Amino acid sequence: MLYRQPVLAVVQIGDDAASSSYIKGKLKDCEEVGMICRHIHLGEKENDTYSVSKILLELSEDVDYDGIILQLPIPDKFDLPVLQNCISSEKDVDGFRKDSLFDPCTPKGIIEWLDDNKYDFEGKRAIVIGRSNIVGKPLVNMLIEKGATVTSCNSKTQNLKEYTGNADLVIPAIGKPKFFSSSYFYTNQVIIDVGINRDENGKLWGDVDYDDVRRWGNTYVTPVPGGVGLLTRIALLQNTFEAYRRKIEGGLN
Repeated sequence: MLYRQPVLAVVQIGDDAASSSYIKGKLKDCEEVGMICRHIHLGEKENDTYSVSKILLELSEDVDYDGIILQLPIPDKFDLPVLQNCISSEKDVDGFRKDSLFDPCTPKGIIEWLDDNKYDFEGKRAIVIGRSNIVGKPLVNMLIEKGATVTSCNSKTQNLKEYTGNADLVIPAIGKPKFFSSSYFYTNQVIIDVGINRDENGKLWGDVDYDDVRRWGNTYVTPVPGGVGLLTRIALLQNTFEAYRRKIEGGLN
């Protein structure tokens, strides 16, 4: 039983076009599942790390909000780690804090999608290409927990093709459009493309050259757009509802 609608706060700093587009998607997603999403848009020039941190701390204390996210990227003049840690662990539905109660959305979405498709992790050779704190590193740990044999690489790893060509599961997340051609892969692999890159015309591309790699007949590769981005959005909704549920069951609201 819902006592009220779950509420998500999305804090945006500045006017990054890609961020504005992503936020529109979040607003639509929340509306479709019966949640409330409140967009808090802060100007870049009139704010600094201190002023934004005060707002995030106030939102963390406000019982009307169940989840809070700071839309990335933010302008360079702001201290991202400081701001992320101003969001309480109970409301950090992006899962960025080390002590967050939630798994980061992209790794969570990927693992749950593989589970839903009954992917057998046990003994599989998995490679994660990218070492960010919000995708690469947590994904490595989640795959290990699932029983996979995991290798962590990056775009500068020597002989990278030897790793990608011998893996069962390949997850590129380096932020370089079409970096991985079919020469990096082989048949009977699952490739989950985490890369989201915009060209000068605003078109989205993954880290994998999708059309080229699809020439491997029995290899499955997720598209961009329409792949991991959707899984991430679903995971954010799940985390927000879980934050709401914990608050209601804990008698905090």
